[in-house]
Amino acid sequence: MTIALIAGKGTLPRQIVQACPSPPLHIIGFEGQTPVDLYDHITLFPLGNIGKILAYLHHHHIKQIIFAGALERPSLSTLQLDKTGIQWLTKLGWRALKGDNDLLAGILTLLEQEGFEILKPSDFLNTLLAPAGCLTTAQPTAEDLADIQRGKVILEALAPYDVGQAIIIQQGLVLGIEAIEGTARLIERCGLLKRAGVGGVLVKMAKSDQDHRIDLPTIGPQTIDQLKVAGLVGVAIEAGTTQILDKPAVINKANDLGLFIIGIH
Repeated sequence: MTIALIAGKGTLPRQIVQACPSPPLHIIGFEGQTPVDLYDHITLFPLGNIGKILAYLHHHHIKQIIFAGALERPSLSTLQLDKTGIQWLTKLGWRALKGDNDLLAGILTLLEQEGFEILKPSDFLNTLLAPAGCLTTAQPTAEDLADIQRGKVILEALAPYDVGQAIIIQQGLVLGIEAIEGTARLIERCGLLKRAGVGGVLVKMAKSDQDHRIDLPTIGPQTIDQLKVAGLVGVAIEAGTTQILDKPAVINKANDLGLFIIGIH
C-alpha cells in the first residue's frame, strides 16, 4: 500500500524515509517550512492548500499517512486557505482557535473521514519511544527526583488547557513552562533564570488526551547540548510516548556531558 509522509522540520522525517519498507513513499512538505534539501523527491504545497493536497493523495491512491517533523503554526490571517481549506476551517470551528492538541485532533478526524489511516512514526521506528528507567551513567539525585515529581504534577494539571509539553524545575521552583516558543527556547530562557546551586531538570510529557499518532514530545542530541549550556542536570521524559531522535547519539552525548536521562511513567 502506498504511504505518504507529511514532513516538517527536523531529523525524524529523514529517519522515517530510511526506515520505510518497500511500498513507495510519497513525501509531502510545505513551502517555507519543510527543508527541501533533506529529500531527493518531495512535493511542496502552501500550508493552506488542503484541496490540492487531498487531490494529490487521492490521485496517487494513498491510504496511509505519517506525520513527522515540526511545523510552525501560522496565524489565521496569514494562512492562505483554498476552498477546501475554508470548508475544513468551518468544520473545525472552535478547535481551530484553541491549542495545538485540539487543532491536530480535528485535522486527524477530517483526514479519517476522507478515508485515510494515520500511522505513528513508531510503527516504522521501533526504538523511537523512550523506555522506562535511567538511560545514562549519571543518575538523578533525590532532589532531582522530587523536582521531577513536582513537574509531573504541574504538567498533568495543565494538560486540559493544552499549554505545552515541558517544564523546568530547580529546587522545587518552576523556572519556566513551555508555551508556543518550544522546548529549545524554554531551556534557553530558563538558563538565565537558574538559581545558584545544584539541580535544574527538564520534564517532558505528552498531554493526557493527546493523540499518539502526531506531535508527541521529542528530544534529540541538540536538546542535550542545550541542557548543558543552560546549566541543567538532566531530563525526565515520559516512557512510551516521548520520542528520542537518534537514541544512541543522545545517550552517548548525555554520558559525555554528565547529564541524566530518565524515562518516567
